[in-house]
Amino acid sequence: MFGYVVDLSGIKAQLQHAADAQWRMWAGLAFTALAMVAIQYDELVAPKVSHLSGAWGAVTDFSRKLTSFTL
Repeated sequence: MFGYVVDLSGIKAQLQHAADAQWRMWAGLAFTALAMVAIQYDELVAPKVSHLSGAWGAVTDFSRKLTSFTL
């Protein structure tokens, strides 16, 4: 009845190309967001954490000195 054969391989290839482009875009956005979070962590959170760990180290050093003094 129909004299033409419909070739869907071209449409399938275009859909795969579009899906690949979408995947790359979302992966790039996720990478950018994670990089921004990492930078903010380094600038805002990490210095405060190092101060806390430094203060904790001073407390443990004092407790070691105190125990060695009493022994």
